[in-house]
Amino acid sequence: MSLQADIKKRFSGFTLEVSLRTESGVLGILGASGSGKSMTLKCIAGIETPDEGRIVLNDRVLFDSEKKINLTPQKRNVGYLFQNYALFPNMTVEANIAAGLKCPEREKQEIVREMIRLFRMEGLEKRYPSQLSGGQQQRTALARILPTSRMSSC
Repeated sequence: MSLQADIKKRFSGFTLEVSLRTESGVLGILGASGSGKSMTLKCIAGIETPDEGRIVLNDRVLFDSEKKINLTPQKRNVGYLFQNYALFPNMTVEANIAAGLKCPEREKQEIVREMIRLFRMEGLEKRYPSQLSGGQQQRTALARILPTSRMSSC
């Protein structure tokens, strides 16, 4: 995975300026609380929009302020795990996993079954987030973002 991000996002009293490049491997972002780590990741995922700059993932331009390119989060194929997991409280584990999938129902159900197997959540399919432990909620959230970040599945 290659990633290039050169972005600026202005807030009252604070300007986030990020410049990072990686050609492969794992990338870690470290910093103090409030330094912009989550905001940087939200900009890459398309949940937030930088004020200016450019984001390129695997030679694909996700955002370019000069060229007026700003792909929607759904078209970026980037998974983002919220700190509070952002599970839908009125949906079962199965429904939460299926929520982001845009494919025919049969394929969607196959992907959901595979994610449940992969994250060892057999028997929890019909439970709601309030009926799950913190770790089970986290696994449900991961099972939801994994297929959307590899959306060639559908």
